[in-house]
Amino acid sequence: MEWLAAQAHAGTLLIINALFATLSAIMFAALHVALRKRRYIQGMLWMAASHAGIAAGFIVLIVPAFRVVVIGSSVVGNLLIDLGTTFSLVSFWLYLDRPFRIWPLIVLVSLMGLLEVIYVGVVGQYYQFMIPAGTTLRGILTVTAGVMLWQCRDESRRVAARVGAAFHFLWALALLARCLWWLAHADMAFRVDPTANFGLLTRLLLTWVITPGFLWMLTRQFDAELVRYASQDALTGLSNRRVIWEVGQRAAVDAARRRQRIAVVMIDVDHFKGINDRWGHVGGDEALVAIADRLRLHVPPPHRLGRVGGEEFMVLLLDADEWAAGLVAERLRQAVEGEPILLNARDSLACTVSVGLHVAQPGEAWNDMVMTADSALYAAKRGGRNRVVVSSAGGSPTVAIESRTATGQGY
Repeated sequence: MEWLAAQAHAGTLLIINALFATLSAIMFAALHVALRKRRYIQGMLWMAASHAGIAAGFIVLIVPAFRVVVIGSSVVGNLLIDLGTTFSLVSFWLYLDRPFRIWPLIVLVSLMGLLEVIYVGVVGQYYQFMIPAGTTLRGILTVTAGVMLWQCRDESRRVAARVGAAFHFLWALALLARCLWWLAHADMAFRVDPTANFGLLTRLLLTWVITPGFLWMLTRQFDAELVRYASQDALTGLSNRRVIWEVGQRAAVDAARRRQRIAVVMIDVDHFKGINDRWGHVGGDEALVAIADRLRLHVPPPHRLGRVGGEEFMVLLLDADEWAAGLVAERLRQAVEGEPILLNARDSLACTVSVGLHVAQPGEAWNDMVMTADSALYAAKRGGRNRVVVSSAGGSPTVAIESRTATGQGY
């Protein structure tokens, strides 16, 4: 550490740290302004305040070199840096969706900071106490932030978060090394801090990593959102029409090559216009979400469920024969009919669906499969709704198969 002290001037490192922290504060403040309408992106303002506090702390530590008298500048500057470190922890906590409770920890480090101020006020600026106490306080905050980042639940942000966590752990090790050095030299009197440059260099590294690391997490999050918007139905979270069409086309080619059969199930909500007329579009959306959730339970992977129209859903069943596909189609119909849907948190809606099923022959084109399943669906509508209609093999005229509730015969 003495070697590091000889390589760089502490005043220069203080100025560089202050500049880095100031630029980071400005950047995060700009991000807060730009993203303030996206309420799920939280923590930017706290991160801006964090770097502003750290910058202010370094500035307070610098000003005595310009013959500006600040009473207790060392204590005030370090407390501002501690406050900034605390704000940084809060910003990560908010951004990562409050993974665990941190308020008891913040109360603890606040009490530690208060005790440090009281000690300095009574005894004076005693390095052998101040530096181990300060590094312990920042170490607790840094390790907690690192654990929080390492445990990031969002897969899209996890790699970036863990890189940030690794640098937080390295910073914590640097703080530990500085603390141990002072504990090992507790019996020696120093007029200056030989470990100051080491601490400033490692702090500079952490500041340099946090800002691009946060930007990396944001970029990964936005990329994942773009993929989600492009592939998922915004209302139900199911695959959208584009995705299920692409999957279906690939599945049709694979089925032809392997001489397997796939099935297309078309599902349409009965009397959906009446639902919208009575409960409005909000009520209609609630009904669609509830129906999608029920259908999802009966379409396990590798089969695929998607929303392909306003109130129309599609199920792609891979390697399915008529008997197995018929069981699935009837189960889906019963899943919707079986229990009323709660709308507006108070109104009960008895909802049913009509189902058209087509089990394709190997080599049949995807568009032909969909058109035949659609024809079966229209036949179910014309036949009285709330039933499953299965098309004949090869796309010949559909044959109506009454639902279990209608005739007592089902799949």
